[in-house]
Amino acid sequence: MNHVNHQIGNPSTVLGEYSMTTCVIGSMREYDRIQDIAGQLKQKGRKVLTPLDVSGDRFADHVQAKNEFMRGMYDQIKQCDAVLVVNDRTRNGIQGYIGPNTFLQLGMAMALGKTLYALNKWDDKLPYDEELQAMGINVIDIQNRF
Repeated sequence: MNHVNHQIGNPSTVLGEYSMTTCVIGSMREYDRIQDIAGQLKQKGRKVLTPLDVSGDRFADHVQAKNEFMRGMYDQIKQCDAVLVVNDRTRNGIQGYIGPNTFLQLGMAMALGKTLYALNKWDDKLPYDEELQAMGINVIDIQNRF
């Protein structure tokens, strides 16, 4: 794997200047974890945007929900300077899981010229591993996680 690794003790050091806005993304099954990390970054003085919560009965039409979610994420990513992927949990036996929606969001962010970060290296068995590598995602490899 050709991941860029930053070994740091303070995530704010890697995420750049405090005036930057960071969009925190990841699997919606980890929505609470995304909110937790976003809250911790906000406590450190960061400007943070997070995804729209599509859980529960808010959207009866799942196709419409995904459409609104993707459009909303695109709008948020446009406002950010950097994108941080929360992928520090194992899902379906895959460490550093990055699912298809997160992959789509990363593609949007890359096309918009945003700086990309991930909390962990992803499993190179993901079917889009080469594409993730090509995006130039900076992997924040820290022992003291958020």
